[in-house]
Amino acid sequence: MAGRGPARKDPERRQRRNAARDLEVVADPLAAPPEVHVPSPPAGLLKRTRERWAAYWASPVARLADPVSDLPALERLFALYDDLERSNATVKRRGHMVTGSQGQAVLNPLLRHIQVTQGEVRQLEDRFGLSPRARLSLNVTLGEAAKSLADLNSEFTAGGEDDDDPRFDVVDGEVLDDSETA
Repeated sequence: MAGRGPARKDPERRQRRNAARDLEVVADPLAAPPEVHVPSPPAGLLKRTRERWAAYWASPVARLADPVSDLPALERLFALYDDLERSNATVKRRGHMVTGSQGQAVLNPLLRHIQVTQGEVRQLEDRFGLSPRARLSLNVTLGEAAKSLADLNSEFTAGGEDDDDPRFDVVDGEVLDDSETA
């Protein structure tokens, strides 16, 4: 019988080695590090907003955020939270209606600012999974965020036969009927 192409190179001369190698263990990105480094909150935030910042970094969702590349957007989000707090306090103090330039009663312009800011906040919250619906759209639930990498891998590597998988019903090229598979 004839060969199938040129002779193989000597394994020592090959540049690429396809030999089985030990796999490198990668850290579980969802596991909590022993000590989480909480970045400092942006300067000038209200006490309540600083407390929210600390609470965010203590939450399981924060494990999914990169404290380096995501930090500018997170700082912007918390600056917007702070702006909303201040704007709402001002509207509470001055009321929904204020005196216009001609002495007439007009709707407080801060209400429009609050509405626009809330829209920006919603967008950033969705990006970081800060609501149940946002976590679902990111395919993350708190239960899954708490799972370890080993738990996730065990779902894929679990042994045993799958009775629902028709590929297991083929033996020696013949499809078995239900009476033979039971």
